[in-house]
Amino acid sequence: MKMNKLNRYVVVAVLMWLSIFSKASAQNTFTDSLSYYIQVAIENNPGLKSQKYIHAAFLEKIPQAGAYQDPELSMEAYTMPMEVVGGRSIGNISLMQVFPWFGTRKAARTEATHMANVQDKQYQEVLNSLILQVSTKWYLLQKLSEQLKNNQENKVLLEQLEQLAIRKFSAPSGGSEASMSETLRIQMGVAEIENNIESLHAQIEAEKAEFNALLNRKASEEVMVGKEIRKLNFLYSEKEALRIIQMNNPVLGMITEEGLAYKAKAEADRKMSYPMIGIGVEYMVLGKTNNAMLAMDGMNGNDMVMPMVSLSLPLFRKKYNAQQNESRLWRKSSEESFKNTLNTLESEFYSFKSQLDDAERTIELYEKQTTLAQTTYNLIVKEFISGKSDLTNVIEVQRQLLDYQLKRAEALTNYNTLVVSIKKLLADNR
Repeated sequence: MKMNKLNRYVVVAVLMWLSIFSKASAQNTFTDSLSYYIQVAIENNPGLKSQKYIHAAFLEKIPQAGAYQDPELSMEAYTMPMEVVGGRSIGNISLMQVFPWFGTRKAARTEATHMANVQDKQYQEVLNSLILQVSTKWYLLQKLSEQLKNNQENKVLLEQLEQLAIRKFSAPSGGSEASMSETLRIQMGVAEIENNIESLHAQIEAEKAEFNALLNRKASEEVMVGKEIRKLNFLYSEKEALRIIQMNNPVLGMITEEGLAYKAKAEADRKMSYPMIGIGVEYMVLGKTNNAMLAMDGMNGNDMVMPMVSLSLPLFRKKYNAQQNESRLWRKSSEESFKNTLNTLESEFYSFKSQLDDAERTIELYEKQTTLAQTTYNLIVKEFISGKSDLTNVIEVQRQLLDYQLKRAEALTNYNTLVVSIKKLLADNR
């Protein structure tokens, strides 16, 4: 009975431990991911927040653009009432509201809406640039971390090689002078790798500080980059990528929205060249008059209400024509700017794609060379132990192995950076 209870306690304890372990593993996987850091940057980056507020400010311009002019209220009071027909004028109160030509307010709101959309596209461009910066820094940290690991592993290889050399030359047939010189050569290689390790540590700390600045965090905040560099997938065909650039790129979107804003402004300028109508009312305060000639039976001292209508006369056409021509020229400029920017973006895509293909070939080359160098190193160490090869060959192969490992990490990082650079052109934030 006691044994059964003990077994239950053990089972519960194991399940609790597994639960805690699985949660910790899931959390580490989450915080190791680039997507996690991108989300932190989106939430915290001050530059992105600033652009978001700019967009919100432009949205507030829309109701302003569609608002009527403030009505005009004027009041007059006479210290000495004037004798007028029907009484004595004590003062006047008038209220006037001016209305623009039909459709003017709608065109102004349309222009303001498109200008707000420009800022929304600008926000998307800042967002995409931030994602590219965070991704580039993260892949750079991955490369440095991988190269640090490569150097540390090769340091261990050299230290093992040093022990082999010492044992070999400690044998009765070995020479003590040769043993000393070969050991010193290995120690020189270890010292070089130790210097590389210290340099990489310093680079990693500097890059971490820049990375954390993008996330608006303390420079000393720890950054997790995973255990290895993984090659990203690039699934877009050339035709599809060019189509998405033209459809999604926020810089092109900004130019398009600017062009639509200029079109709406030209329409608003055309409406403004038409008369504006003012409608109002004037209230005249009258007192009774004692002048029999000015007094009117039944109306003496009665206040008067007088409707008013005004009409602006836009006679100076040169100003209005120039405004409309200005808007048309700005729109033509935006059309040419769109073409020029599209050509530039397509050129950037072809350049990135060419570099991407080259980086892919380079990765395959260094992966093959790393595998061959590792196999060669294992064989030549055995030959060194058996006396069929000298230490110079062993050290040379070890240097080649380290060089290929470092270049492979750099090629992978370059490839991933090019992928995210192309995805920025496509506005693909997945």
